[in-house]
Amino acid sequence: MDLRGMAAALCVLAAGATFAETTPVMVSLVTPVQAPSSEYDVTGFRLSLIYGDCRDFTGLDLGIAQRAAGDFTGIALGGVNIAGGCIRGGQVGLVNWGSSAEADWARRSTGAQIGVLNYAGSFCGLQDGFVNVSGDQFAGLQSGFVNCAADVRGMQCGYYLAFGVNVASGAVRGCQLGIVNYAETMECGLQIGIVNIIAKNGWLPVLPIVNGHF
Repeated sequence: MDLRGMAAALCVLAAGATFAETTPVMVSLVTPVQAPSSEYDVTGFRLSLIYGDCRDFTGLDLGIAQRAAGDFTGIALGGVNIAGGCIRGGQVGLVNWGSSAEADWARRSTGAQIGVLNYAGSFCGLQDGFVNVSGDQFAGLQSGFVNCAADVRGMQCGYYLAFGVNVASGAVRGCQLGIVNYAETMECGLQIGIVNIIAKNGWLPVLPIVNGHF
């Protein structure tokens, strides 16, 4: 076999290997009791009766607890939804977790997390739950009893428009509405609540009712 033939054969084998690592359907009892194995990407549908694990996921994810070790794209409906990389879509469950903490805004998660506890790294969209946390930059709306992020572009809002605690460890450009509001700096915006703290550049470091910077 000449070099061109060998190269062609290698290309065919590589294509076959790539195809073999992607499945349209995955069913899991509890990993590793699942078909196919957790080394596969899923593009389609997964059912996790107790717990399922895969690499990248694209599609509809149903079950009690499920994890994508890589990126997640689609809709996850379950008790615990975990993505090791970026989220593109929605997670609805008791616990929704996007563990990517990359500071690169181009690798941000986008979409919605709706549950009791929601966590993501850089995130753009909606977090609606009892506790909402964005480990880096957040753009959009956090609505819950406790809302935490580094930099905020948008709004942090307590339940019933006021009943909550909002914390931004970095800069805020937008609005914080809750019982207690804290921001390290306010680029442009307002805090409305009982205790409003802007550590560095507010009208005052601490004010009742309203604080801000423009």
